[in-house]
Amino acid sequence: MFKIKLYWLKFSGCVIITVLILSWFGLCQEKVNIDEILNNMSLEEKVGQVIFGFFRGPVLTPELEEMIRDYHLGGIILYSSAGNTESPIQVASLINAVQYCAQKHGQIPPLVSIDQEGGLIIRLTEGVTVFPGNMALGATRNIDLARKSAEITARELRILGITLNFAPVVDVNSNPANPIIGIRSFGSDPEIVSSLGTTMIEPYKKERVLCTAKHFPGHGDAGIDSHTGLPFINRSREDLEKVELVPFIRMVHNGVPAVMSAHIIVPDLSGRDDFPATLSKEILSILRDDWGFNGLIITDSMGMGAIDQRWGIVEASILAFQAGADVLLFGADKNHEPAEQKAVYQALLEAVQTGRIRESQLDESVMRILRAKADAAVFSNPYPDFANIDELASPESHKIAREIAMQSITLIKNSEHLLPIDKQVSIPIIWPKEYEKSLQLLLKNCPNLKPFLLSIEPSDEERNALREKIQENEMKIIACYDLHRNTQWKELVDFLTNEKTILIAMRSPYDFLKVTDYGAAIATYGDRPVSIEALGNILKGEIQPNGQLPVELPGQYHLGWGLKEF
Repeated sequence: MFKIKLYWLKFSGCVIITVLILSWFGLCQEKVNIDEILNNMSLEEKVGQVIFGFFRGPVLTPELEEMIRDYHLGGIILYSSAGNTESPIQVASLINAVQYCAQKHGQIPPLVSIDQEGGLIIRLTEGVTVFPGNMALGATRNIDLARKSAEITARELRILGITLNFAPVVDVNSNPANPIIGIRSFGSDPEIVSSLGTTMIEPYKKERVLCTAKHFPGHGDAGIDSHTGLPFINRSREDLEKVELVPFIRMVHNGVPAVMSAHIIVPDLSGRDDFPATLSKEILSILRDDWGFNGLIITDSMGMGAIDQRWGIVEASILAFQAGADVLLFGADKNHEPAEQKAVYQALLEAVQTGRIRESQLDESVMRILRAKADAAVFSNPYPDFANIDELASPESHKIAREIAMQSITLIKNSEHLLPIDKQVSIPIIWPKEYEKSLQLLLKNCPNLKPFLLSIEPSDEERNALREKIQENEMKIIACYDLHRNTQWKELVDFLTNEKTILIAMRSPYDFLKVTDYGAAIATYGDRPVSIEALGNILKGEIQPNGQLPVELPGQYHLGWGLKEF
């Protein structure tokens, strides 16, 4: 057993006293001998450090305590779908219990990780500042707003005790039909993506939270969701170096502490057409050998379909580590349970003992993990900052989120001068009932809108009944949610749309490639509350549109397009 108990006593003694002292003096610098820690670790403890796992429930369970105590988990990941995130005070209490558990059992404090990207992918939605996503930031072109959003997100995460965020997404969304990235990307221009991504690195470092550039070497041209299948990127290395790889090399050269690998096959980088980047030594060595990256290489979740269906979670974990990954991440994927992490641990341990994995490689990875923990100040202060938890979701922070939303909404077309709408006239608005919550927020801002809710997969009967209720030449608003995926809603849009129609792309602006006959078009890049508020203000003409398309809509609108007045 690694003798970290004395180290804990040296730095914390009493948890509350330590937190108060650190808060009072602002002391976050680690004074820890990483080499000494590594030299005193058992093989079992080293293997545990490379595993970052999910768990179920809002509290420390006996099962999670077992994983920390007996399997020496290097980190955990929080998921709303796994029931880990109910409220800020609950999350802070959970993390407090996890870190106290590690201390009690003499374990190295784990990194606590999360996917808090902003916009579409966030695990904390209540009691924290909820920002629009990356594509909304791309539509603002505002580096300062990107920096401020990173500052606030990192500060709020650190208050809760979260020390690793799997963000920002720096995939260049070069494929309009991409089913997994879309509005999670800053846009289709590698320069925009690079600039907005790199500006987030220092704010995270300042707050002692590790940020992550993902998904290397670039998921933006994928046509398959790697949660369910294995994407194939058939592009030359020359093309990749001009587009997909640009943000990653910029992030590495600007000191990003972690990079997440993608479960995608890229033959021109790997030299083979059967191994994804996560399992490819050739691809991961680009980071280490070509670019000199010495931070953490973290896999995307090893339970995703792209990996699990072909190799199985255990064998894939060994292959990923052999390829050069430092951290094996196990997320709350469909058909997987936390107990599987035990089998992975045993397999990795046996692989080192039999020489299939070199212990020297394991040592190198554990050294990087320990350094990352020191950078995040988890040795001296792994606990939530309960004294400042009331700083979460402050009015000042919410103001920044609102400003991003206001500057991002993009008016793409207004040829019939349908906008702004007449606030005194009842106007039909057609919305998928699966997203009714967003519509209700909009109706509070625009009470003159007359809502019609239909299933996002409407039947012919529903469609015909709606047509009878809305006159063909009557002005109307239709909300679109990813028409490339929701094809029956796309048919409804085709059925109803004419020059008197205002189309709103609530997620992907690529929806406008699917429809041609409309009078006005607005892109919101998401339906978080601040974006819905901004949308209402745009519809009523209370603010002027300011956003610029962060992607090209081939054959229709160029990158940077956006009307600046009605």
